[in-house]
This record gives sequence, structure tokens and C-alpha cells, in this order.
Amino acid sequence: MTTQDQTHEAAADATGSTPESRGAPGPTSKPVPRTHWLMLAIIIVLAGLLLWYAGVLRPRPNIAIVAGESPYWDLVVKGAEDAARKYDANLTVVRAKPDVEAQSTRIRELVAGQRLDGIAISPINPAGQAALLFEVASKTPMITMDSDAPISKRLCFVGTDNYAAGRIVGQHVRDALGEGVGGDAGGEVIIAIANVEKDNSIHRRQGLIDELLDRPFAPEHPMDPVQQPAGSKLTGSQFTVVATLIDGGDRDKAVALATEAIKAHPQIKCAIGLNSHNAPALLKALEQSGKRNQVKVVGFDADKETLDGIEAGTVHATIVQDQFGCGFQAVRILVENAHGDASGLPMFQRRTLPVEAVTRTNVAAVRAQLEGKPLPPAPQPPAAAPAASSGGESAR
Repeated sequence: MTTQDQTHEAAADATGSTPESRGAPGPTSKPVPRTHWLMLAIIIVLAGLLLWYAGVLRPRPNIAIVAGESPYWDLVVKGAEDAARKYDANLTVVRAKPDVEAQSTRIRELVAGQRLDGIAISPINPAGQAALLFEVASKTPMITMDSDAPISKRLCFVGTDNYAAGRIVGQHVRDALGEGVGGDAGGEVIIAIANVEKDNSIHRRQGLIDELLDRPFAPEHPMDPVQQPAGSKLTGSQFTVVATLIDGGDRDKAVALATEAIKAHPQIKCAIGLNSHNAPALLKALEQSGKRNQVKVVGFDADKETLDGIEAGTVHATIVQDQFGCGFQAVRILVENAHGDASGLPMFQRRTLPVEAVTRTNVAAVRAQLEGKPLPPAPQPPAAAPAASSGGESAR
């Protein structure tokens, strides 16, 4: 480097200027290529889609269920609420009295009062409410739960196969009366039920009758009449159904009807309740009639008094439905449908839930499960007696 160059650098350092800062040409900024903007747009779109499918950007669907007022519905509502939390939905729960007019009024108010993305209903009378159900299903995706309305435009039904469940009840009636044991097998029975208009009640009663009368498994055959001509009975080779008592879900009426039937048919061997309130009502009627331990009782659902009766030996068995699953699956299907996902809709438009028979062998476990408590320890088999020694000593 020459002395002149060194002088120029020193001058530049002293003034803070360079040849470029004094107007000499320097590097220029380049425009961002269009491909970069395109990549950025693609990334933004993909991020939006990911957030959408993750539920972050999607609006929360408004779902409603129409349930009954009895304690039976508490677990159904709990299942629906859990599903709404899990699948991020707004849930409206309407609990209506168990009659057609009251339920229909609540349904109309519900549909008129807000925008719904899905509704689950347990119809009291599918035939009598056909026009209303068709109207609702035409405006809002609708599921029937617990009780079906096949003629409506519902997406699907969620609940028990009630004909099959009725046959299971019949099997436990056979067990209670010692079928095949001797002369005490079979006998006269009465059936207690809330109504005979609901789809679930109709099929549950028919399954029971078909089982007791040794008929083939045929859920679609014509149903037996409920209002039997005076003096007529439904009779099979071992069992005779002497009466079907219809109480409309009224416990006091259920007790009164059962008391009258027990008096009119003193030879009955078993009283069968097909709704949650029936077994407790039958127990009360038998106690009032002085026959509490003389007539077997088989129930349906997990009413506390029914489970108490199983533990005490006054109820032979009951059939428990998946009430929690009924509410949960109904809301899950409606939420997924609201998001355009029809993959959860069941084949043949029926999501059949399991049932479980409860007897003294498993009542403690079932009660703990229903109450959300830890399962009780399984009973341990008795210890084997010590074997005698082979040397001729007597066993200690």
C-alpha cells in the first residue's frame, strides 16, 4: 500500500465517510421473488386448515337433547355433558314430563327459541308425534335416543336393542322360577310398564312375552295386544301372562295397579317391571299385600331401590342399560355431523348399546361403577383344606 493510499484511509476513518457514502455506487436491495410469496401463502393456508380441523377456528355447534324428568335420565344427561366438553359443543338439556303434550310443547319451544346444529329426542309416542318429528328433522339434524321413531327422518337411533333385552328379562324370570328344576317351574306372571306407545316399551314387552311363551326370536312379527279381552291370558307351555299394568310413569299409580293385580291373581309367581320405577313399586305392592317374599321380582334399569332389593334378596335380577353411553354417543354423532363428518353414523342407522344383567353376584360392582367409585375387591375363593399326611398321622 502506498503512502497516498494510507493517507486516504486515514482521512476516511477520521470523517466516517467512504467512497460509497459519498455517492459512489454500492449494493442495491433485490425484490422478494414471487415464489417466496406463494410459499408464504401456502403456509398460511395450511396453518389455517390445521387450526380448523383441530377445532380452533371452527364455531362451536349448538346441540340439544330432550330427556325425561325421572332419575333414569340423570346418567344420560351426564354422558351428553361429557361428550359436549370433549367435542367442544354448546349443549342445551331440556327435561320434559313423560306425556306427549308436555314433551311436544318443550320440543317446539326449543326448536323455535334458538339455532340448533343437532337435536336428540326420546319420543314418547312415535306415531302420535310423527308430524312434529318430521318437521324437526327437516330443519335440524335429529337423532332418536333410548326410544326410536323409525318413520321419522332421523339420522340414526342410539340405544338398547329392547326386543333382545326383553328376552334377557324372560331368561331371568325362568331362572327365578326354577325352570327345569321340578313342578315349581313356570307359573302366572304380571308385567308392569310405564306405557305401550314408546318404541322401546313395545319391543321390550314383546321380547319378554316371546321368551316366556317359547316363541322364536322374531322382533318384527306382529305384537301381542295389550288390552286383553276379559278373562283372556297369554299362555305358553310353562308361563301365563295374566296382566300388563300400564301406569304412565306414575309411581303411586304403579303401586295401586300392582296391589289390585296381586289381589285379583293370587297365584302369580313373578312380578316383572320393565321401567326403572316398576320394580320398587312392585316391592311396595307385595309388602302391602303380605307377599313380599312369596312372589319373585325381576326388574329393569338400575334404580337404587332395585339394587337394594337385589342385595337383600327381594329382587331376583334387573337389566342395566348403558345410560351414560346413550347420551354420550348421541351428542358425539351430532357434533361430528355438524362438522361435516358422517363417518360416525352407524350402519343401518342404529347405534346399539350393550345391556348387563345384575344379580347378587355382581350388584356391588355395578353399583360402584354407576356411582363412579372404585370397584370392590373380588371375592376370594375359600382356602383349600390341608391334605392329610401320607405317613398315617392325623391331620392337624
